[in-house]
Amino acid sequence: MRKYWQIFKINWDSVLVYRFNVLLWRVRMMLSFLTIYFFWGAVFSEYSQIADYSSASLLAYLVVAFFLQTLVFANDSFRITAEIATGDLNNYLLKPMGYLSQWLARDWSLKVLNLMCFMVEITALTLIFKLPVFFLTDWRRWLVFLAASVLAALLYFFFSFLVSSFSFWYPEHNGWPLRFLMLMFLDFLSGTAFPLDIFPQSLAALFKILPTTYFIFFPAQIYLGRLNPGEIVQGFLIMAVWLTVFIFLAKKAWQKGLQIYGAYGR
Repeated sequence: MRKYWQIFKINWDSVLVYRFNVLLWRVRMMLSFLTIYFFWGAVFSEYSQIADYSSASLLAYLVVAFFLQTLVFANDSFRITAEIATGDLNNYLLKPMGYLSQWLARDWSLKVLNLMCFMVEITALTLIFKLPVFFLTDWRRWLVFLAASVLAALLYFFFSFLVSSFSFWYPEHNGWPLRFLMLMFLDFLSGTAFPLDIFPQSLAALFKILPTTYFIFFPAQIYLGRLNPGEIVQGFLIMAVWLTVFIFLAKKAWQKGLQIYGAYGR
């Protein structure tokens, strides 16, 4: 465990060396959030309610989604594709520790840093734009929300690791074509830009079985108190199933990929 804590700290220091990159990333995140926030604000200037969301409830959803986006999508595993394609992976294979575990430690160091930035950002944005921020007073819902958020972060990590592993077979452009395709649909399918239950019932039922729903939408609904206990239990069960599937597939893809890895880079 100590060696992974060292990796956590080393990656933390490494990220802070490039402070301007961190600043640009956080500015991008804020601009993306504000664009979506003001878009829905403009929509609600014409409509008093959309589906069963009022202006206040949907804008509050977007604030919670912004927090979850910071936690869940703060992920450095896209660099795995470049390490495979360039041969830099060789350096890690010689170390006496699991590659996947190394990346998990690096991933969480980035998440903690992003969450610290988020706290500053949301405070400033709330003071400037009067965002509908509220804090839970029910400690039990806090615990459930925290558990769902951590599971969502792990779910996305193994999903992203799986996507990155395909660079063993398709190393062209450092594996970015497949990742770009994933990112293109992620905001829509995860509920980052809008709650998924504003769609018709048949489409909302389909979303319930997709893993992307549990990155943002499901934890946000828990925070806002829009789910009953049965729906929460069902959601956690689906998350557990998808997490098991992604862990299995990520490890299998990694093992199969190493068998064909030429270790020569480009």
